[in-house]
Amino acid sequence: MIGDVTERLSSPVFVGRAAEVASLRTALERAVAGKPSAVIVAGEAGVGKTRLVAELSSHARQIGVITLAGGCLDVGDGVLAYAPVVEATRSLAGVLDERELEHVLGSSRDELARLVPELGTPVVGSDPVAPARLFELLLGVLHRLAERRPVLLIAEDLHWADQSTRDLLGFLVRNLRAGVCTVLTYRSDDLHRRHPLRPFLAELGRSDRVERLRVGSLGRREVAALLAGITGERPSAAMAAEIRERSGGNPFFVEELLAARRDGTTLPTALRDVVLARVEALSEPAQRVLQVAAVAGRRVDHQVLAAVSAQPVEQLVGVLREAVAHHVLTAEEGSESYAFRHALVQEAIYDDLLPVERGPLHAAYARALSGRVNARAGTATGAATAAELGQLAYHWYAAHDLGAALLACVEAGQAAEAIYALAEAQQHYERALELWNQAPQAAARSPLGRVTLLQRAAEAAYLIGEHDRAIALAEVALADTDAARDPLRTGVLLERLARYRWMAGDSTRALTTIEQAVSALPAQPPSQERARALAARGQLLMLTARHHQASACCEEAIAVARQVGARPEEGHALTTLATSLGLLGRLEAASGYFEEALRIAEEVGNTDDMCRARLNFAGALTIYGCWEESTKVSLECYRLASRFGAMRTYGRAGLGNAAEALIFLGRWEEAVPMLEEVFELDPPNAWAPTALQTRALYLLHRGDLTGALEDLSAVRMLDPLEVGPQFARMAVLAIWEGQLEEARAAAADGLAMLGDGNGDGGYLVIEVIQAGLAAEAAIAERSLAQRATDKLAESRGVAQDLLDRARAAAAQDSAMPLVQARLATAEAEWTRVEGASDPDRWAKAAAAWQRLSCPYETAYAQWRHSEALLAAGTSRETGAEVLRQSWATASELGARLLVEEIGALARRARIVVAGPAGAPESVTRFAEPGGGFGLTPREREVLALVTTGQTNGQIAQALFISGKTASVHVSNILAKLGAANRSEAAAIAHRLGLG
Repeated sequence: MIGDVTERLSSPVFVGRAAEVASLRTALERAVAGKPSAVIVAGEAGVGKTRLVAELSSHARQIGVITLAGGCLDVGDGVLAYAPVVEATRSLAGVLDERELEHVLGSSRDELARLVPELGTPVVGSDPVAPARLFELLLGVLHRLAERRPVLLIAEDLHWADQSTRDLLGFLVRNLRAGVCTVLTYRSDDLHRRHPLRPFLAELGRSDRVERLRVGSLGRREVAALLAGITGERPSAAMAAEIRERSGGNPFFVEELLAARRDGTTLPTALRDVVLARVEALSEPAQRVLQVAAVAGRRVDHQVLAAVSAQPVEQLVGVLREAVAHHVLTAEEGSESYAFRHALVQEAIYDDLLPVERGPLHAAYARALSGRVNARAGTATGAATAAELGQLAYHWYAAHDLGAALLACVEAGQAAEAIYALAEAQQHYERALELWNQAPQAAARSPLGRVTLLQRAAEAAYLIGEHDRAIALAEVALADTDAARDPLRTGVLLERLARYRWMAGDSTRALTTIEQAVSALPAQPPSQERARALAARGQLLMLTARHHQASACCEEAIAVARQVGARPEEGHALTTLATSLGLLGRLEAASGYFEEALRIAEEVGNTDDMCRARLNFAGALTIYGCWEESTKVSLECYRLASRFGAMRTYGRAGLGNAAEALIFLGRWEEAVPMLEEVFELDPPNAWAPTALQTRALYLLHRGDLTGALEDLSAVRMLDPLEVGPQFARMAVLAIWEGQLEEARAAAADGLAMLGDGNGDGGYLVIEVIQAGLAAEAAIAERSLAQRATDKLAESRGVAQDLLDRARAAAAQDSAMPLVQARLATAEAEWTRVEGASDPDRWAKAAAAWQRLSCPYETAYAQWRHSEALLAAGTSRETGAEVLRQSWATASELGARLLVEEIGALARRARIVVAGPAGAPESVTRFAEPGGGFGLTPREREVLALVTTGQTNGQIAQALFISGKTASVHVSNILAKLGAANRSEAAAIAHRLGLG
C-alpha cells in the first residue's frame, strides 16, 4: 500500500453546466445539419472541461454522431507532433467497418498510415509527407466521413500542443466545409503572456465560425449537488460552504477535499502537489514572497506585505508581477491588495512552511498591523476596523503570544459584535475563554470578565443558530455565578438559557427554566432584568398557544419596563403581546402593537427584535390568510436578517414564510427558488420543521408524493404551531396514496398532541381536522361501495366528532378568514361522509378559498362541487362548467394528481374539458373504442367498478347514468368476456389487467 495517498472520489452525476452544455449541443446541431462549427473551451485545471466534453460525446453517440477524440500530452514541445489528431484518427478503425474505412480513407490510406499505423501499411522508404499535403489528406478524410454521418472532433489540452498540432487544427477549423463540429479545450490558467497558444487563439478568434466558451467555477448550490452526487446524501450547508470556499468551486478540488475530509486529513498530498507545482515553477524570490503572503491568509495588503517581507520596493513589485502573471496571485481592483487565486494555493504554501518559520512571521504581521493601527489613531481615518482587530487576534495567537492574543480577542469580539458579525464575535470570545487560565496577567487586565465573556459568546451562538453551543456556554456561566449574591445576573442567565433550550427543541425544560428565572428576580424594586424575564415568559406562553396567559404576562412586563425605562424589554413584550392578540382574532389591535414594537427595536438597535417583530407579524398575517401582506413582511424580515447576519434563523424563516404564502397564492414559480435558498442555509433544528412542511405542501400540490413523504419524515421536533401542518399534510399524503387508515391515524395523532388548545388555539387544530374529515369521507365512500355498514357507522361517528371540534375551533377564531375557509371545507367533507355530497357546501368552500386567492384549494373545492352537482343530476350544465374551471386552474398550476382526478370525473360524466397546450391527453379527450376483448372505454369504466363489488345502482351513481344503462353495460361486458357472472368477470379483469 502506498502511504499518504488519499483516494479521490468522483460524482456519477453531472452537476450544473446547463448553459455550457446547451452551447456545445447547439454547435453540434449545426454539424448534424451539415454545417461546420468550432468551439474553444477554456477553463482552469480541474474545472471540469473534460467532463463537459465527455457529456457532449455521450450525447453525440446517442444521436448517431461519429466521435473522434484525442488530447495533447505534456512531454515537451515537438516530441509528439499531431498527438490529438493521431489519437482521434486512430479510433476510425474501431468506428467503421472495413468497407466504410476504405471509402473514407481513399487513396490517402497508405500515406496516413505513416502517421497512424493502425489505418494500414505505411509505405516503406517513401519521402516524408509535407505538412500541407498531410493537412489536405486529413481534411478530405473528415469531409468524406461527414458525408456518411455528422462528426464530432475533439482535441483536448491545447496548452500542451506543439506548433505542428496548432497549425493542423487551425487549418482544419478554417477549411472544414462539411458537418464537423470541432471542440478544442485548454487550461486558461497555464497561459502566461508569452505562451505560444495565445496567438493561435487570437487568430482563430477572428473567425466567425468559432465560438469561445469559458467554464467557470461552481457555485454553492452546484458544489452541494456535486457532494450529494458523490456521497449519495445531501451535505450540510456548512460543509458545502466550507468546501466551496476552500476549493474556489473547482470540481477537482472539491472531490479531493471531500476525500481528504473522509480520511481525516487537511489537504490531500495529490492536491497539494498539483497546487504547489505552479508555485515551484517561479523564481526563488517570488516563492519566498508567496510564503510570506500565505501567512497573512487569502488576502494581503501591499504595505503590510512590504513591511513583513522587508524586500526592496522594486524587487517586491517585480516578484509580485511574476506571481500575478503566473496566475498564483491576483491584484485586486480598487485596493492595494493581492489575493491568492485559490484558497488552496494559500493553504498549500502555508502548510509547506516549517512551524519554526510560521511563528516569527505571524508576530511580524501582528507588529506591522499594530503599528499601522497606532499610526492612524487620532487621525481622520479613525480607529481600527473589526477586520484589522480580527487579524491582530489571529496573528498574536498564531505567534503563541497568549497574553497579547487574549486581549486582542476580547477587543476583536467587541468590534465584531458592533458590526453584527456575530459568528466572528463568538469565535473571538471563545478563543479568549480558551486562553483565560493560560494568561492570568492578561485576564486580569481584560475589559470583560469571564462570566460576561461566556454570556456574550452564548448570545452570539444563539443568534447565529448554534443553540446547543449557546446552552453549554450559558450553563458554564450559571455554574460560575453565585445565585444568592447576584440574583439579577442569575435571573438574566436563566432567562437566556430558557430561550436557548426552547430554540433547541427542549420546550419542557425551557418552560421550567423561565419560571426559575422569574422566581429568582425580586419584584421590588422593579428592574430591567425582571421585565426581561417576564417578557420571555410571555413569549414562551405565546409559543405554546396560551395566548390569554401570555397577554397578561406581557402587559405586566411592559408595565415594569416602562417603570425603569427598559425600552428593549418593552419592545420585546410588545411583539409578543401583538402576536397573541393577533392569534386571538384582534388583528387591528395587534398591528398597532407590532408597529410600536418595531419602532422601539429600531430605536435601540435590537436586531433580534427587529427581525422577530416582522417574522411574528408575517406569521399572524399567514394564519389570517393575508398572503400578499404576509409575503411583503416576510421578505422585509429576510432582507433585514441578511443585513445583520441572521440568515440561518430569521432569514431562513422569513424566506420560508414568504414561500409558503406564495404557494397558497399559486405563485409556485416564485416560491421554488426561495425554498431552494432556504435549504441551502443549513438551519438549526428548531428552525427546520416549518421549512420542511412548506416544501412538503408544495410537493403534495404538485403530486410528488415521494418527495413530500421524505420532507415530512425528516421533521424531528415540533412546537404547537407546527403540529397541525405536520399531521394534516401526513394525512393528505396518505389519502392520495389510498392509505386511508393511515390518514385517519395521522389526523388522530395530531389532534391528540394538540389537545384542546387551552381554549386559545382554534387555528392550530383546524387544518388537521379538515384533513381528518377528508380521510373519513374517503373511508365512508369506500365502506358504502363495499356495503360495510359497520365501518360506515364508525366513520360517521369519527367524522361527527371531528366536525364538532372544527366548529368549536372556528368559533374561537371567527375573525380569521383562513380558519373559516377550512371550516367550510370541513363541513363540505362531512356531507360526503353522510352519503350525499352537498353542492351548496362545496360552492361555499370554493368561494371562501377564492376570496383568499388560493387557486389550488379553490380548484379542489370546485372539483368536489362539480362532482356533487353531477351526482345530484339537477344541473349538469352548471356541473360541467364548474368542472372546466377546476380543470383549467389545476392544469395551469401543474397539480398532477388533482388534474388526474378531475379528468377521471370528466370521463365518467362524459364531459370534455378543454385543457391548455401540453395538458395530459387522457383528460382532454376520450379513448378510442377497442382494447382487450373489444370493450369500449365506457365498458372498461363499468368493469372497473364491477371489480370493486359495486351494484348496478352504485355504478349508475358513480358514472352519472341510469340504472338500466348500467345493467346493459354489465350484460355486454359479461358477453364479451365470456363470463357467467359478475364475480367471474371481475376475476378475468384482475387476471388480464382490464378495467
